Amino acid sequence: MPSRPAVFGGTGKTVLEIKPDSPFVVFYGEPQEEQCAELTGRLVLSNPESTTLKSIQMTLRGTRKTTWLTTNTTSPQPVIQKVYFHVDTLNLFPVDGSKNKAHKVNAGVHEWEFKFKMPSHLYESIEGLPNNYVVYDLKATVDRGYMSKQLMAATHIRVIRTLGRDLTEAMPMDQTNEDLWANKLAYKITVPQKNYIVGTNITANFVLIPLRKGVEISSIKMEVLESRQMFADNYAGRRASHLQELIVVTKEAEMPADCAQVVPDGVEDADALFDESHRFSMALEMPKSLKICRQSADTDYIRITHKLRIYVNLKNPEGHTSQLLVKNHLHLFISPNLPPNEDQSVVVDANILSQQAVQDAVNQHAPPTYGLHQLDELYHDIDPSGFMTPGGQASRANSGANTPYYGHSRSGSVEDLASLNAVAHVDGGASVSALHTRLQDLDMNMSQSNRPTRYAVQRQHSSGGSTPHSNSDDTTHPPPSGYLSNGGEYNMVALSRTPSYNTAVRTPARTPVFADLPTYETATSRPSSPSHTPRSGRSTPSPAHSLDTLTEETQRNTVMNSRRTSPRRHTPRGSDEGR
Repeated sequence: MPSRPAVFGGTGKTVLEIKPDSPFVVFYGEPQEEQCAELTGRLVLSNPESTTLKSIQMTLRGTRKTTWLTTNTTSPQPVIQKVYFHVDTLNLFPVDGSKNKAHKVNAGVHEWEFKFKMPSHLYESIEGLPNNYVVYDLKATVDRGYMSKQLMAATHIRVIRTLGRDLTEAMPMDQTNEDLWANKLAYKITVPQKNYIVGTNITANFVLIPLRKGVEISSIKMEVLESRQMFADNYAGRRASHLQELIVVTKEAEMPADCAQVVPDGVEDADALFDESHRFSMALEMPKSLKICRQSADTDYIRITHKLRIYVNLKNPEGHTSQLLVKNHLHLFISPNLPPNEDQSVVVDANILSQQAVQDAVNQHAPPTYGLHQLDELYHDIDPSGFMTPGGQASRANSGANTPYYGHSRSGSVEDLASLNAVAHVDGGASVSALHTRLQDLDMNMSQSNRPTRYAVQRQHSSGGSTPHSNSDDTTHPPPSGYLSNGGEYNMVALSRTPSYNTAVRTPARTPVFADLPTYETATSRPSSPSHTPRSGRSTPSPAHSLDTLTEETQRNTVMNSRRTSPRRHTPRGSDEGR
């Protein structure tokens, strides 16, 4: 029996052990995702007697080997290539790596922590293939100085590359094969997933409908084909490759006896093509050892892919047997929850698989609909009754009327800014009453000033922008006659009256609600694009116009249009009248 390491004195042997926090390092997704990982652990030295230490060093090394026999020559030649593609050295004592002086340590147990950063482009561990592998080992060396034997320890580290953390990769991607084959069979074969954990079962769902009388379904066969492709650099001046295919697992069975669905007696209007079918499922148990079936890998020197083949054997009425073949791609991966043991076997735990299935079902839930999403929260201590725009018809009626006009909005931005301090409470919330009071005071101040009121505000709309204009003086102009009723409200009949065609063409795009409209000469004399001026106390003046001139033009154009649209007397072709 091996002797146990002594801790404090005695005749025990000095023992050096590497205790990684985890025996495997996991990378999620493809190497391009740039997700680095770390290998951490402790180096433990148990010495029963005091000893001297000159240096302690640890090395992480990755090794790959590819080998095969050439088959395209008369005498097969071996191709062997072994490379240490990754070497990382860490100095635990002393940290700078110097070996000038030895240090004496007392008897007992001594520990040193280590950490290796592993980039995402490292190859994953590939084991189980004969004479072809990618492995990692961690080695520790303790130099005890002159005339003393070095202490060495080594352990195996496995690098696992599993599915990415993205939900689109974690979700099952079913593969469905549905078609009519040789006018004999209508089939629908569905494989619920594409990604499977090494050592689990692969299930296929079948819907088979014979189309010809006398065609019978005899047996179903499922098998997994593993393709291995190895590469070697600088072999006879070129990059050599070798491909090998092997069936790693197969299963053949008859259809279940109770899978047929037949139209019941007495039912004449049923869909015979749909009802007279065979519906069943078949599961294929995958090997649980990496020596029989490896995970799918895509490295620069070893590539492993898998395909699922499904055969459906048919007995024809003529006596011969036909066979339907369906191929599906598989991606086998090693799960961090079910890592292989040192004997390269995977122990499948049903409880872990059920928990993973539940988690996948939760991840597949669709995001909430628009009506169920989380609404944005309002500010603290604010009553929304005085701020939120009413919906429905009231929104169109009150939204525009409650919006402050340009003059009011501008004055609130440049005048009496210090009074805004009274609007807010001590805790930062706004007071509705203070806001309303400020708006009323602002309206009273604006009405007493020399600025135009709401009926004197002018707006111009154009494709290039909008610039507010006012009259040449700051006097208040009443609204045009005919646009207001006796009660002071807008006359909607007058506002909705449609002008003549010539008047509409010759009139600029301007709403004649608040001021007189310009004449044709005035409109054409303006620049093509309005000039934007700084927001000051006065707006850019615009020339005043006469409403009488517009009325005369409207009447004149109306008479001209009535003459043009009046019915004309039919004149025979060839006469001089009407030419």
